[in-house]
This record gives sequence, structure tokens and C-alpha cells, in this order.
Amino acid sequence: MKKRKILLLIILILTLGVTWIIEPLSFNPFSQVEIPEAKSEINFNCEEQHFAVNSELESKANEIINEHMASNNFLGVTAGLYIENCGTYISGAGFTDKSDQKITKSNMLGRIASITKPMTAIAIMQLYEKGMLDLDTPIQTYVKEFPKKAEGDITIRHLLKHTSGISHYSSKWDALSFTHYTTLTDALDAFKDNDLEFEPGTEFMYSSYGYTVLGAIIEKVSQMSYGEYMKKNIWDIAGMSNTSLEESGQDYRNKSQLYLKVKSTYIKSPKTDLSIIYPAGGIQSTAKDLLKFGEAVLHNKFIESATLDMMINATDDMAPAIGDDPYGFGWAVYDDVKYGRIIQHGGTQPGTSSFFSIYLDHKIVTAVLSNSFGTRQNAFSLSRDISYLALEE
Repeated sequence: MKKRKILLLIILILTLGVTWIIEPLSFNPFSQVEIPEAKSEINFNCEEQHFAVNSELESKANEIINEHMASNNFLGVTAGLYIENCGTYISGAGFTDKSDQKITKSNMLGRIASITKPMTAIAIMQLYEKGMLDLDTPIQTYVKEFPKKAEGDITIRHLLKHTSGISHYSSKWDALSFTHYTTLTDALDAFKDNDLEFEPGTEFMYSSYGYTVLGAIIEKVSQMSYGEYMKKNIWDIAGMSNTSLEESGQDYRNKSQLYLKVKSTYIKSPKTDLSIIYPAGGIQSTAKDLLKFGEAVLHNKFIESATLDMMINATDDMAPAIGDDPYGFGWAVYDDVKYGRIIQHGGTQPGTSSFFSIYLDHKIVTAVLSNSFGTRQNAFSLSRDISYLALEE
């Protein structure tokens, strides 16, 4: 009798667990209910009417998003487009909560994942412009807590370009952290004693942990927490009023639930703690705020144009390919034959896939935020498809 009760209890726990993860089939928005179509807001007042930036662009962009939703490419998604001397288009479609069937609005707050890295890199370059740090001095000048390595000295330049030898996640499971670190110096304890993968400056290895070190340097040099520094010197300057670090245990207005896409099914994601990688992927924002960030980059509100040129110079020997894009200081850099210079960054982590691009020569910005891991390629495709509406006019 006792064994039977234990067996029933196990079955109950497993049933509840599976139900929590996949949610009842009746709540699957892609089999039982109509998918919420794109709802957009547009604010265009073009100074140069060289193409039809009006309701035609809005309807075409909405149609593109609806096609992605009909193909089950996203559970919930927001997309934005900024065109210099014209204005912005922002739209949302799908669900931010699969169980309660909450409709995605254009102001959906979500994890931006590695789009955080260009922001952190710009913060470092602000301190560089002020003469507060040297890109080629060993990092122990600023963070004594990070031990010297037998493989060689690590510099800020190495960290920015992912050539430090500091490892990335060993697996997708390694990326799941549930530990909260009060400071970035504390977060260093999770990996600072590991051997380097190679001599600094000799190879490329994408490393979110390397950007955690950059965040710790920002804190040491500025005498501010990473979040305080970013708010004062990045987000406030750009007018990004809905951007912040994701703090564990906090409730945020318009915040989407977190999901993972497994084949064609969207399941709940565990709520991971991002404090170990705040400067690499711990920021939450909206598509609208990301457009403001891109606009501020274009207008040199953060750093001088010459400093931005330093950041996007990916012609040195250590600029490898990520897909087709060499890497500068926090930016993937691409020279397109047709569209010119493009700086961009994608991101993925539990509960999000994201993509952000600035078409420097055309002064166009695109941003896509999906609330599901496993949809990064779709986020890239949607970003590209919407940008082409402006680029090909």
C-alpha cells in the first residue's frame, strides 16, 4: 500500500511538472486559438520623401510579421524600425503569456541577451575617452581580484574582441545560472581561477564571461555599480526609460514570460539569474528603447565618431567570422556590397532570441525581440525583412 502511494505521488508530481512545462494543449495558441496579428504604431514625418514611408510601409511590415507568426516562427515578438529624418515603426504580435493568452503589445519588455555587449563596450570606450583606462594595460591594473595567468597578460582590448582566452559556456546547460551575485567582483569567483583556453591575443573565442570582467572594470574605474553607470551614461542619454538590469524577484510591467522553442512547441523556460553575466546579457528592454539606442549611436551621443570607428574596425588579424561577420569592440561588423557598413549583434538565452542592426550608411536601425529561446534565426530574418522595406525603396 505504501509503495502504491509513493508511485501515485511520483506520477502526480511528474504530471504537474509536465503540465507546468508544456501547459495544457487547450492553451496552445497555435492549435486552438487565433494568433494575435501584428498591432503597430508608426510615427513618420519624413524630411526627404524619397520613398513611401507611410501606411504602405506599416501594412507591409505588419504583413511580414504576420507571415512569421503564421509559420510558427515566434510565440510573441516585437519589431522596430528607425529611419533617419523619418521616424519609427514598432509592432508586436503573438502572446507574452501562453497560458493566459496575453497578447503581445509593441511595448513588451524582454531580455535582450547579448545585445547588451555593444552597450558595455561603449561604456568602456567612454572611460577610455576620458583617459580613465588604457586598452592595452593588463586588467589587474583595474581588477586586482582577477589573477594573473600563466598563459599571458589579458588586456581590455582582448576582452572587447573576445581574444582573451577566457572560456565561454562549456554547454547550453552551463549557461543556466540560478545563483545571484551581489557584485560583479563576486561574479568573477565563478570562473576567474580557470585556466585560459589559449594565450591572449592569439585566437578568438566568444566569451560572455570576458564581458563580465569588463563590467567589473567599469565598476572599479567609475566607482559606480554597473547598473548605475549604464543608466546615467547610456540609457538616460538615449532616453531609454524602459531599460534596466533584470533583477531577480522583481515584477516588471509588460514583462513577457520566458519560453523555449522545442521543435514546433513552446514550453516554459526556467527563470535563470543573469547577475553572473549582467554586462554580457543581463539587460531587459523594449524594441522602442533599442531604436533609441541605435539613434544615439548614429548621432554620436555616447562617444565621438572617431572612437566608434575604433570600435568597428575589424580588419586586424584577430577579427574572425561569426557567420559572415568579423568582430570589433562589442559589434559584429559587416560590409555589404549593396547596403554598405552594418554593425549588429544578436542574442539568445532562456526566454529570448534577439537581433539588432544599424545600417550606418543609410542611418537605419532595426530591433527584434522574441520571447523564446530557439528563434534566433527567425529574429535575424525578421530584422532583415523589415529593414529591406526601407533600404530597397
